[in-house]
Parts: sequence; structure tokens; C-alpha cells
Amino acid sequence: MKVGLNSNLDMLKFKNLAKEREKAIDSSFIDPIKYEYKVNKLVEVFHPKKIRVVVDKIKQETIDTKTFILKSKDKEELPPFKAGQYIVLDVKLNQVVYKRPYSISSSIKDTTKYEITIKRVRNGLISNYMLNEVKEGMEFIIHGPFGEFNYQPLRDKENILALVGGSGITPIMSMARSIKDKALDCNLTILYGEKSEKELIFKKELDELNKNCDQISVNYVLSEEESNIYETGLIDKSLIMKYDIGAYSYFVCGPTMFYHHLNNIFKELDIPNKYIRHDFYKNEEPMLKHEEHYLTVITDDKEIKIPCYEDETLMEAMEKNGIEAPQKCLIGVCGFCRSKLINGKVKTDVDYVRVSDKNHNYIHPCVSYPLSDVTIKLCK
Repeated sequence: MKVGLNSNLDMLKFKNLAKEREKAIDSSFIDPIKYEYKVNKLVEVFHPKKIRVVVDKIKQETIDTKTFILKSKDKEELPPFKAGQYIVLDVKLNQVVYKRPYSISSSIKDTTKYEITIKRVRNGLISNYMLNEVKEGMEFIIHGPFGEFNYQPLRDKENILALVGGSGITPIMSMARSIKDKALDCNLTILYGEKSEKELIFKKELDELNKNCDQISVNYVLSEEESNIYETGLIDKSLIMKYDIGAYSYFVCGPTMFYHHLNNIFKELDIPNKYIRHDFYKNEEPMLKHEEHYLTVITDDKEIKIPCYEDETLMEAMEKNGIEAPQKCLIGVCGFCRSKLINGKVKTDVDYVRVSDKNHNYIHPCVSYPLSDVTIKLCK
């Protein structure tokens, strides 16, 4: 078989390939490429990890509820958000940074500010600080926005029935204000349950929205006060059927027991889960003793042993002792604080933790209470 000239040249080229490659590598520069992906730049602009804000104004909503209007310290506008989302607020007390999630109650149309509305919690360290000590002009760090409790036209029906308990009105208020501002296109019927009329947050504005916006209907339900004007009792099956004209997506926001109560009703009414949205809230006062145990926290490079109590979460114990653990929602939903339970017993006050986590001994410290000495390994 004859070998042509071109074939010989090809073989020679192949034999010299390694040498040519080494020569090219040796002659190239070694400085790191300073190119940044455009999408990463946009993420940092629109959703920075930390945002400095100043309390521009404080409004008294009820005797135990205030709205804090936050504006950016560095820019004219804050990151865009969806009605129903929340931010995480860093609060520094006695050299310890506490992180607390708060729903944004303002309209998505105005990103020059975020409004968060905080109701006093009995024995609540941060809520009491915010309501008693915070003044206009004070500065904070926030993170976010986060959360999936929002209206999606491709997923949800055009009509929303919002079932609200107490301070759960805050994300729904963002939806209502956004509808009024023509920034959100859907019809919103609100069943807002509270103990008494004086405890209704945003009542004056809700009344105006009910009167002047055709897409919004507001109905109050008072559980501990007789009224000839409003519904009384609890938001129950008969009340939902009264206002449910069909073709609804159901948005539920309130205390944990409120969810359990309504989920039973949804089953009775044969409402598919795909039409139900929950904005999860954590029980504030678990029925546990103030009994001391010890929590051992394992990180990548050390072990830390601290006291913890049965009536506080593992996350609260770590916060008080200056241990910086991953956290975001503080209600066991986002999975950001997911940690390995090495040993010990804990009580979890939610029932929506993933089955795979339970089977492999993973817990969420933000909703886990110690029932013995506990050892966990933080996951990153």
C-alpha cells in the first residue's frame, strides 16, 4: 500500500502535536480571567446578599402592631419582589444578631420602599424590641426578598379567596395594594379573621379598597366580639361556602392551627391541593417545659457545646450563644438550615418536613425543640 505525501504530512503533524501544545501553554499568560458572567452581575444588582436600609417612617396600625417603612441606604430603589414575598431582617441585640422573616405589605409597584408590619408577640424578644425601641432613622441589614406565596397567572385561577388569621393579613395586603395599583391582575376576596374589630390591621385602608376597587372584596370575621355588621365566630365550612362562588385559588395565611383547621375543611369540600397556597407561620408558644439540656454543634472545623431549653428552638439557642447557622424562613420550609441530627431527641412543631429528611435523620433547627441533650452537624 502506497502512502501519499499528504498522509506523511498528516502523520508528522500528529507526532508534533504534543510539542506544539506544550509550546502554546508555555507562551500563554497565567493571570486569572477577569470575566464575569452578565447574569451574575444582574443578580448582584437586583438581589444583593445584604441590603442596608434605614427606617424612613413608622406607622401605628393597632395598639400592638406597627408598620416600618424601609428605604435603601445606598440606592434609590430596592430589589423587585412579588406580592406575598418576605424579607429577612437582621436585628443586633447585645452583640448577637437575630434574623427574623417579615412579609412585605407594600405594593410591588413601588420599589423605593419595603413596608413590613410587625405585631407584638408575648415574650417575643425581637417583636418587643421593634415595637418598643426602634425609631425613625435607625439602620438595619435585610436579605431577600424570598418566598413562593404569590399569585401565578399560569398556575392560579383568576379569582383568589384569601383566608386570613391575625397578622397573616400582611402578605395579602401586598396583593391588595398591587391590584389597586394595576400591578397585579386578579380578583381578590378576603375573609379576615380577628378577635375584635380594634385588632384588625389596615382596617381603614381595607375599607377604602373594598369600596373603591371592583376587584377587591373585604369581609371581616370576629371570633370574640358580637357584631351586626361583620361575620362572627370562626372561618368555618359554612362561611367559606357562603363566599366561595367557585373557580377559586385559595390563599391561606395565619397561625399554624389555622392551617390545620382549614385543611380539614378543604378535604370536606373536595378542593384539590393544586388550588391551595399556604404562607406558613410557626407556632410561637410550644407547650413545653423550660428544662435545660445541652446542644453540641459540629461545624467544619470545631465543636461547640451550649445550653438549650425545651421551650426554645435549637436555632434560638444558637442565636443566643453567637453561633452563626444558616437560616432564612425560620418556619422549616426553605430547608436553608437543614442539619444532621447525630444523637438526641427533638420535637418538631410542623408536619411538612420532607419524608426523606425524616428517614435520614435530618432536621430543621428553626422548628426543632430539644427533648434531651442533642448533637447536630450544620450542613452548608
